[in-house]
Amino acid sequence: MRKLVYERGTHPNERKITWKFLFGVYPEKSTTEERKELDRQMASQYQWMKHSWKQRFPWAATMRTQCDFELSLAIQKHNEDQREMEAANPPMDTNNENSASFQYVNEQQFQKALRDIDADIPRTDRHRTFFQREGLVKLLYLRDILITFAAFHQEIGYCRGMHYFASRFLETLDSETEAFWCFVGYMRRSAWGFTTMGVRRKIQICEELLKHVDPELYVHIESVSKEKLLFCLRWLLLLFQKDLEHSDAVRVLEISALESGKMNFGAWIWRTRREGVEAPAPITSVDRDEITFEVLLCTAVLIQNRKQLLQYQDVNDFFLFTQRMQGRLQLNMLHGDERP
Repeated sequence: MRKLVYERGTHPNERKITWKFLFGVYPEKSTTEERKELDRQMASQYQWMKHSWKQRFPWAATMRTQCDFELSLAIQKHNEDQREMEAANPPMDTNNENSASFQYVNEQQFQKALRDIDADIPRTDRHRTFFQREGLVKLLYLRDILITFAAFHQEIGYCRGMHYFASRFLETLDSETEAFWCFVGYMRRSAWGFTTMGVRRKIQICEELLKHVDPELYVHIESVSKEKLLFCLRWLLLLFQKDLEHSDAVRVLEISALESGKMNFGAWIWRTRREGVEAPAPITSVDRDEITFEVLLCTAVLIQNRKQLLQYQDVNDFFLFTQRMQGRLQLNMLHGDERP
């Protein structure tokens, strides 16, 4: 299945089941009956988790917005829907490791995550038909997913940009609960990529790769910019989710799921620790497993636009270049034989 997903992608009609395997929600050898029971347990667990932080922090339950009439109406409708849902199906008490960990939630960290989430939500794919249905109410489903994740995964928390990935899961699966658990599975494997060290390492790997495949372009960029490929940061942090057309962005996310076992946050910390202090790994050595799809994609984009990049004589030109590429990249134009 993983080989087929990599070679031809997943048909939209197949993603709802396939993604639960790809992102670690379903065990590989689970039976149909086991998956049904797992779905039931996950739905109950998610509702309890969401109810818990709303009870503990009632001031966080309702999003506040100014000068956004459409979103304000969505917030009002969402609050009404949530009250009706909880009245019809009260959350069950769950005595497990999550309830224990939530007792020690860092309120300051929670407040910061909430501020960042509420800053990101209004800008998240609201042009997409999926989120326009029911008057943007599904943006509030997305908010609940992200806050619940941040509250119960304090070791990871919320980093700006995570909303793009949660948005893909919610639109693809069209289920708040399933989107939450797929997002959890993805972040458990890929959270290191949102850390300062993780992004820095990806940039270093891109630099080493570009130096190897196109020394002339690398030397030119290095001579103009001391920060080298820092202008590629958004591409690597968000896996081109803002730069590719939607279907291509989803495709890249699928491929990243196939590679997520290559390097995880724990492995990164272990490799970069120096006498109790975290430091970047030496850039002179790049393991093959570190050359992930987004790194190759970043290098391919640079090489495809090398003539333009070689003309730049100011570091700001490189950052403007990435801004202009937003929404214009296409995967099928990055094949070597089709390169201009």
